[in-house]
Amino acid sequence: MWTAEFSSANFLPYLPEDCQANPGVYGFELALWLSQELAKQQVHTSYPLGEDWGWFIEYSDGATEVMIGCSSVAAENEGYSGEPILWRIFVTRPKSLLQRFKSQATPGAIERLCEAVERALRDGGYTLALSEA
Repeated sequence: MWTAEFSSANFLPYLPEDCQANPGVYGFELALWLSQELAKQQVHTSYPLGEDWGWFIEYSDGATEVMIGCSSVAAENEGYSGEPILWRIFVTRPKSLLQRFKSQATPGAIERLCEAVERALRDGGYTLALSEA
C-alpha cells in the first residue's frame, strides 16, 4: 500500500461534525479535489464514497481496480479551527485471499496511479511524507 501524508487547512470540512463519517474523520473535500486533479491528468475515478474511516475514490483501467482513500488524522472538532490538520491518502488494490497468500507484485498501472496522485499533490504545493508497505 502506498501512502502520502501532509498538513493543510485547504480541505477542512464545510458541513458540521455530525455530518462527518465519524468524529474527527474528514476527507470528502480532499477526495473530491483529488478526483478533479486526477481527471486533469486523464485519470478518471469515481465520485467520492464514504466509509467509517474517511472517503475514497475508485479507479479502474479495466484490468486493475484500485481504491484511493482520503482521511484526516484529527481529533473531534479539530477540522473547524481553521488550522492545518494532517491528511492521509493511500492507494491500495483490493485483493482476494489467494492473491494475499501469493503476494503478487503491484502492477504498473498502480505505480502510474500513485505517480499521478503524487504529482497532483506536489503541483498543489503540498510537502509530502511518502511510504510504501
